[in-house]
Amino acid sequence: MNDDFDNVEERPETPATKELIEADVQDWKDRLHDLFQKVSTWAVANGWRVDASGTVGMHEELMQKFHVPATQQPTLRLDGDEGYALFKPKGLWVIGANGRIDLYTSKGAFIIVDLAERGDAPRWTIFRATQKRDGDLFTPDMIPGLA
Repeated sequence: MNDDFDNVEERPETPATKELIEADVQDWKDRLHDLFQKVSTWAVANGWRVDASGTVGMHEELMQKFHVPATQQPTLRLDGDEGYALFKPKGLWVIGANGRIDLYTSKGAFIIVDLAERGDAPRWTIFRATQKRDGDLFTPDMIPGLA
């Protein structure tokens, strides 16, 4: 029996530390801020009302394990003649992605994930909550079709 897995080089795992977890949390909050700023700029320019005052708690399992204090992550709500859109971060450590945001709109629920590798520029991709296999790169100008 030929076992090709024996020939595959594995990347060494970086051991998790409190400092690394804290850096990951800050990077996540920075990426959220950047995305929400881009979406807000688009929304204001297109006549939507923007409410960036909301937050949602964050105290994920890795944060608890390494005694990283709970924190708040931003939410974003848009209201316009076409409907509404609420961006609510779901979690940083998710399988297959570098963070997840749930997007609730007047037309349904969507999932936005960052498919970029850790440390790379974000690659926000949107999926219908009911169809998680095929996604599209997310851009703010998609909002009217989603809301």
